[in-house]
Amino acid sequence: MNNIKLNTQGIITDGEYRGWYIYIQEDLENTGGYYVFFEKTLEKDSEGYDAWMEDFNSLKKYFSTNRWQVKWLD
Repeated sequence: MNNIKLNTQGIITDGEYRGWYIYIQEDLENTGGYYVFFEKTLEKDSEGYDAWMEDFNSLKKYFSTNRWQVKWLD
């Protein structure tokens, strides 16, 4: 698994939702966790989903379960 970058747009290059865009938002102040947003395209009305992870270890497990490799676009 590659490094997980926060608050950075990426594209999923391998695993579930391959070719989709991903963004991880740190929300430690409000929820104590992390939001994962992934969408098919960057267009306004694109199909997309989100998930919430309670801590960074849960986030890493989520990446592993989905077999995600991500190219970060920073």
